[in-house]
Amino acid sequence: MRASGVGGELRHGYQQAARLGPWTIKRDGATWLLSAGVVAEHAIWMARRPLNLVLALGGVEWIWREVEPAAEDGRIVVRLDRRPDVVGSVAAAQEVRE
Repeated sequence: MRASGVGGELRHGYQQAARLGPWTIKRDGATWLLSAGVVAEHAIWMARRPLNLVLALGGVEWIWREVEPAAEDGRIVVRLDRRPDVVGSVAAAQEVRE
């Protein structure tokens, strides 16, 4: 399985550490791996921890908490080793599944 989208964020609290461009999530062994282009980066917030990965999918936000992004070939790579928190309307989430 593979998922893709066009934008997201890395956040330190409510501060935007990086704005992400196109991204993909694919299986990597027992975990998932996100790879994303970086549209804008705020170095002061990128240097702080913890960082949360936020992806908007179909009217809800999928949030992976306390991730450790790595720079790789001009992209951000994040290992997703647990399920995200899903925040937003249940009706919107059901529309995504249909």
